[in-house]
Order: sequence, then C-alpha cells, then structure tokens
Amino acid sequence: MSGERAPRRRRRPEEAERAILAAARSFLEERPFREMTVERVMVRTGLSRPAFYAYFRDRYDLVTRLLEGIGGLLFAVDWRWLSGDASGGPEATSEVLIDAVRRGSETFEQYGPVLRAIADAADQDPRVEEVYRYGLIERFAGAVAARVSRDVAAGLSPAYLDPEETARALVFMTERYLLDVFGRPADSPSSERTEAVFDALEKVWVRTLYGSVD
Repeated sequence: MSGERAPRRRRRPEEAERAILAAARSFLEERPFREMTVERVMVRTGLSRPAFYAYFRDRYDLVTRLLEGIGGLLFAVDWRWLSGDASGGPEATSEVLIDAVRRGSETFEQYGPVLRAIADAADQDPRVEEVYRYGLIERFAGAVAARVSRDVAAGLSPAYLDPEETARALVFMTERYLLDVFGRPADSPSSERTEAVFDALEKVWVRTLYGSVD
C-alpha cells in the first residue's frame, strides 16, 4: 500500500529532496491537505523524519515547492494566446484561445488534487498565499488583462469590456471551477464530464472575449 513505510537507505541530497516532493505529491493525490503531516509524508520516503528539515521548513514550504514545478506549466501552455495579437482575425484567434483553455484545463486535470492542496494551504499561510495567489493567479490575470486590452484596442473584442476586471473574473472563476471538478483526491470525474467541463470553459472564454464564432 502507498502509505506503508518505505525501507530506509542512504541517498544523495538531491535524490532525497526529490523523494520527499514525490511522496508529498503522492499523498495529496490520495488525501486532502488538512491530513498531510511531516510524519505521513516521510513514512513514504524511507528517510527519517528529521531529514525533512534539511530541505523544508514545514509542510507549507513543501507545498510551495510543489507549486514551483506546476505553476510554470499554466503560463507555458497558454503563452501562444497570451503573447499573440489580433492579426489572425476572430476565428483564428478563437481557435488559439480554445487550445489554450483546453491545455490549461488539462493541467488542472493532471494536478488537480495537488493544486487544490496548494490553494487550501494559501488560505492558512501567507507565504503560500504570496506564491500561489499573488505570484501565480494574479500574475496570470495580469497577462490575460494585457491580451484583452490589445484585443479591445484592435477592435477584436467588444469595446465595453474592462480588460482588468474581465480578466480577473475569467481567471478566478476558472481556477475555482477547475479545482472543484478536479481537486478531490481519488475522485476523478468521468471522461464525459471532463469533456463537458472543457467545452463549458471554452464557450465562456470565447463568447466573452470574441462573441459567438461558428
């Protein structure tokens, strides 16, 4: 079983650190953050409990490090749309946005329980909040606002849109929605529901920013 104690052996520092991060991710894929303790993580690694503190200050520091490995993916998969312009016209631009929304959603599908644990930790610890909400979510909303602003100026998006508030509404709505769908440990939605979730988000983003594109 995944929660059984792993056999102990000597490891190089970088290997030990990776083992702790992998054990934390494995735990959070099965159990919520409120149940995660240093002892419950370390029992999966084959390392002593004191070894944890050679690499991490506490469990909040641990989930912050997990975020470093995931957060960059959200920007990477959306960068083609975030950095683009209106030169392709509404149909081509909508296709790029749909691809970005789908691939970003797939990141939540893959890492949902871990991202939900990080979001839960952000409600409890200001260090995690700083990295997750302000370092990732707010920064992502700012990048979306910049793209919306360019599209409004180019006449591709409706002139009545407030770029900053529209971006914040879309980003925060999407984050909460995806965490609700994919963030429950050991409770993955069906493939049919997953497709319905992706489709709903695509329609909300495209129709808000570019109108109905058939």
